[in-house]
Amino acid sequence: MQQKNKILRTILITLLVVVGLIYAGIQYLGPKPFLRTTLSGLTLGSLFFMVAAGLTLIFGLMDVLNFAHGSMFMLGAYIGWQFYTNPTFIFGLLPLVTAFAAGVLCLSIIKPFLIRLNISETWQKTLPRLGYVFAVVLAVSGLLKLDILGLADTAMVAAATTAIGNPLMELSAQEPNTQFWIRPFLFFLSGLAVSFAAAKPGNKNESASLHKQTRTVIFVVLLLSGTIFLTLYKEQLPEMVLLMDGNLRFVLAVLAGALFGFISGALIEIVFIRPLYKRTTFVVLMTLGLSFVIQEVVQVLWDPLTYQMVRPPLFAQDGKAATLMEWLQNGNATIDFLGVTFPTYRLFIILLGILMFIFITVLMTRTRLGMIIRAGVQDPEMVEALGINVRSVFTLVFALGIAMAALGGIGAAPFIPIQPLMGEQYQMQGFITVVLGGMGSYVGAFIGAIILGLARAFGDYFALKLSLSPAIAEASTVIIMVVMLLIRPSGLFGKKE
Repeated sequence: MQQKNKILRTILITLLVVVGLIYAGIQYLGPKPFLRTTLSGLTLGSLFFMVAAGLTLIFGLMDVLNFAHGSMFMLGAYIGWQFYTNPTFIFGLLPLVTAFAAGVLCLSIIKPFLIRLNISETWQKTLPRLGYVFAVVLAVSGLLKLDILGLADTAMVAAATTAIGNPLMELSAQEPNTQFWIRPFLFFLSGLAVSFAAAKPGNKNESASLHKQTRTVIFVVLLLSGTIFLTLYKEQLPEMVLLMDGNLRFVLAVLAGALFGFISGALIEIVFIRPLYKRTTFVVLMTLGLSFVIQEVVQVLWDPLTYQMVRPPLFAQDGKAATLMEWLQNGNATIDFLGVTFPTYRLFIILLGILMFIFITVLMTRTRLGMIIRAGVQDPEMVEALGINVRSVFTLVFALGIAMAALGGIGAAPFIPIQPLMGEQYQMQGFITVVLGGMGSYVGAFIGAIILGLARAFGDYFALKLSLSPAIAEASTVIIMVVMLLIRPSGLFGKKE
């Protein structure tokens, strides 16, 4: 009850401050400049929340500070841009990803048998290392002589020529299926090697159950079936996507970016994070190193250049819509919002942030998974004793958090430049948002993101109006975090340890 009273008091004080600032802003700036700047602030706030939401969800259950989160935000933008512009690269590598994921998911199937092996402690330590080495060797073998850079170049070529020609003419011929089949097979074996290593053969301290394996078997079968389908039609699928309506292709790009984030998050948690849960410093170093690796891979694939994703037709037509219905009919780039001309895609970003907040709220408060997550925060041992596989829940939550970051990246791609350092920029704002709202509080992250977005927007406005350095506006978010830490170290909705 005392905690609820504190939360209500915090909300009331925040609302009073907001009302006061709105009144002062309207009086000082005037209604239209104030509304325009506020909408810009809400746009930035939505982008900050898309990064902070996953950070909050992961930290709230797993107590893991993921320093690769911003890199996944960046990767989501690149994958979505690549899919929307020319998906040849995506469909060229997707069979390898699904095959590897199928192999990794076999962990829960083979683990009950492997931990029963009677082997010496020396081999218990040696076999997992050999498994990881073997997995790397198989993965590298599966990539030999595959023209990955040529596949990645398809998006850059198409981006420069789509406006003057048929996008289908920029499709690159892929490797024939007769030569390609061996690659998914090697990646499946690589995933199996990772499962073998993660299972820790012969380690009797590990727990595993033969029950509830049906779901895992179904997922593995689905992934292998998807691998076969994607391999058979990897040349036809890019053409089919490019012939789609631009709005539908954008929706598929958003889903592709989120799905990529989910699968990547699950693999990262199983392969890199899970062995290091008891060593938090190593987790921080691992995720930090992973972020550097991702940045370098992106620069190798797409060069250290800046790209801009074309907005879908719903947000790209010339002219200003007078009403919401007129915008939906004509797809205007701008709309008249209470007398202020504002880009329609920015309104979409605001809506996307709100929908993400609603999704997390419903997930955490109205679903069984949310109940398990909240229970796992308080007492993971008791949750495990009730027959719930906490490790699987950890994997799901980590994957979900990464999917949110990737979704935010593709959602932001038509609005902000796509470049290798975009992840670092928004990860910093995401961490500040989490600190401001309170570690582990998704409500606090949402309110904190709005506060930081508005602070940055109004900081930019006054810096421009008063001819001040843009660095002052950039520092406004850090200043707010410092003030919050001095006044309320636990954040707006954080709990004192």
